[in-house]
Amino acid sequence: MKTEKSESSVRTLSRALSILKAFTWEAREMNLTEISEKISLAKSTTLRLLTALEEEGFIYKNPKTNHYKLGFDLYYLGLIAKESMDIRSVSRPHMENITHQTRETTNLYLLDYHDRVCFEQVESPMAIKRTVRIGERFPIWAGATGRSILAFMDRSVWVEMTKELVKLTEYTVADPEAFIQELEKIRQQGYAVSVGEKDYEVGCVAAPIFDSTQKVIGCLSVSGPKFRFPEDTDLFAKLITDAADKISRKLGYHTRSNGQIE
Repeated sequence: MKTEKSESSVRTLSRALSILKAFTWEAREMNLTEISEKISLAKSTTLRLLTALEEEGFIYKNPKTNHYKLGFDLYYLGLIAKESMDIRSVSRPHMENITHQTRETTNLYLLDYHDRVCFEQVESPMAIKRTVRIGERFPIWAGATGRSILAFMDRSVWVEMTKELVKLTEYTVADPEAFIQELEKIRQQGYAVSVGEKDYEVGCVAAPIFDSTQKVIGCLSVSGPKFRFPEDTDLFAKLITDAADKISRKLGYHTRSNGQIE
């Protein structure tokens, strides 16, 4: 049974972590008021937590501006975490090969609940190209990358995602029945294609990645400007599915003898 002291410690830790998570790409530096408002805590409590985090090296305070940003120790831990992610080292050579052959951007996305998060990217060498920020997240019901993941999740999730259809753009399949049918098609062919859907000027081909537990954990995609994207996407599809399959196998994934997804 938890004691009052242990519950208080857990609450303090949770609040401290909420401060770290309050920093984003857009909000890399904030003052005390901005942080306290963002995490809905009193300034006095927020200041106490910030001081503790600063002492541990997780937060840095600029003495001239009194603005806070993430500290160097947190950056160091991030580098350790980055190097511990085997999927990055496994995927990178395949991504570089795809970009070399297609001259378009290749992305690795990982599944986070019902979102996909950009985890790695090899940019196109072309002047006009499609890129996203590392760490940027998108819903799995939108775009080829999202649906290439969703199609290999439990069908109960498909039904749940049809409730999100009202949020889709005019370039997306908006009818729930058609949406389910499209997921069935993606599951059967092993990859998804979208041209001018999530972004009107972008084309994309994506294929799922699986881990040793036979679960879909993300996808590999190649995307580029619509005006340069080929009408016949067979080559892109083959490159992406072959690479996604090789990455999955290196992560321990295997299929049944009849070729069906386990």
